[in-house]
Amino acid sequence: MTKIKICGLMTEEEALMANEARPDLAGVVFAPGRHQVTAEEALVVRQALDDRIPLVGVFVAEPVETILKLVETGTIQMIQLHGQRPIAEVRRLRVAGVPIIQVLVGDDAIDQAKDWQNQLRLRRLQEQDGGLEKRQDSDPALAHFNGRLAELPASNLPLANFNGGSDEQSASDLALADFNGGSDEHPASDLELVDFLMVDAGAGSGQRLDWQRLVGLAPTHLFVAGGIQPNNLSNLLQIYQPDFVDVSSGAETKGHKDLNKMVALVAIAHQEERK
Repeated sequence: MTKIKICGLMTEEEALMANEARPDLAGVVFAPGRHQVTAEEALVVRQALDDRIPLVGVFVAEPVETILKLVETGTIQMIQLHGQRPIAEVRRLRVAGVPIIQVLVGDDAIDQAKDWQNQLRLRRLQEQDGGLEKRQDSDPALAHFNGRLAELPASNLPLANFNGGSDEQSASDLALADFNGGSDEHPASDLELVDFLMVDAGAGSGQRLDWQRLVGLAPTHLFVAGGIQPNNLSNLLQIYQPDFVDVSSGAETKGHKDLNKMVALVAIAHQEERK
């Protein structure tokens, strides 16, 4: 069951294109680069975007206060973090009550995601051995996506409705805990509090991962990004079906969002979902 995020929206016109294409998520980029938008520009996108399409804010080194303000104003409904942050910062972001995506970039991204999943399996076994309630792999953060998310305005999307639990429970139960043995002193420990991982060949590079290496990686809680286009998305989904794919430049022609490509990408992803 694969859903799709179209990232890098910059204008009202592109938001209206997204409304027509109907991706499951859209994204705006606050980090430096050709897709960078200001808070004011992002709000224009949010106001033009269908309420049923949550808007994800993409950040690299922006202050926590800046991110929280964008959540408070209703501009974004999810947070996507590139780069590792101290756990104290991620804990502050959880107060906003919206899902958090942590991006893993480069050749090691898939291996890092597999390491996380191994840690998760080990923790579940430990909980089972200890007589604690064990969450099933079939109970992902997407548990309420198809139902509750479709019913709620994106501007009023609490984390509890997104993943079927409270903020505190989701941080612990989704259990990216101690991914690298982290602590407050180790930036890698931000992974213990995020809801989703994204594996990407390189932020905005248009390069793609070796999709064959995704095989064996559990698809839940996972985005795949990098080099995805209308002419290769079907190939990816024949090899591997993650919860989400994330597309930015692959939905563009000459650096601008292309409605035909957006529609094609969504159709391919959702056709695969129905199989």
